[in-house]
Amino acid sequence: MLNYIISLLPVFGWGFMPIIANLKKSKPEEQLLGTSISALFFSILLYIIVQPHITFFSFIISFLSGVFWSLGQLFQFKAISVSSVSKTMPLSNGTQLIGTTLFAVFVFHEWNTLKATLIGTIAIGIIIAGIYITNYVEKSYKVQHSLSLHTFSFVITSSFFLTLYVITNQLFSITGYSIIFPQAIGMFTGAILINYLNKQNKASRSSVSFNLLTGLSWSIGNLGMFLATASLGIGTSFSISQACVIVSTIGGIIIFKEGKSRKEWAVILTGIIVIMLGVFLLGVLKQ
Repeated sequence: MLNYIISLLPVFGWGFMPIIANLKKSKPEEQLLGTSISALFFSILLYIIVQPHITFFSFIISFLSGVFWSLGQLFQFKAISVSSVSKTMPLSNGTQLIGTTLFAVFVFHEWNTLKATLIGTIAIGIIIAGIYITNYVEKSYKVQHSLSLHTFSFVITSSFFLTLYVITNQLFSITGYSIIFPQAIGMFTGAILINYLNKQNKASRSSVSFNLLTGLSWSIGNLGMFLATASLGIGTSFSISQACVIVSTIGGIIIFKEGKSRKEWAVILTGIIVIMLGVFLLGVLKQ
């Protein structure tokens, strides 16, 4: 039972992360910096407690994955800033799932049987359908609330870098707690450079400080994923963790008081269920 409770940490940690970031109208660069500072502090504490063995090579690779995260997270925050949490996160989660899955197929050859290829292809199709369904709005509101091409381009760019963040360590067979500290240094370095290049819009100390909570939420989810994977396996923990899209979508609608008709609620919930069905099928393949 405790293992399944731990597996819920990514659901709520990653689910509430974009919501917390948008409680205060901070710039994406401020959100990124606050998040990365908190993640770095959290990783230092974890490093002191666990004391994992880190080689120079693994440090460089994990550091690079952290830089990829900073770029991906920046564009995710940008997408949310021009749209909303509830609209952006299903598309963001879905495209990341598709990106990491396709990489696993073509680089790691994970679908090595006809059955796996068939199930995996169906799962991707289901996720794409779920993303499309969650973007539904009634015609009278379509112009105001549908995802723009601008938002879509931000999300695709974000998912590209977040996919690189996920697969970089896997590509070089680097696993375990040795990833977290150098990765956090890469995240922080990327955030510092991004804010430096954006120095004409100097970051507000209060906004950065507030987004330490965003980083705490992300770090709790990240640690929960590590612990859940160790106890439940990648297939089960992966499937459960992706339920974060439920928290971010429904939580975003409720907390930010986005007006939804009864029909829109029904369609959005259906879309979330469809996405989770696709996630479940991918999780089965990871067993």
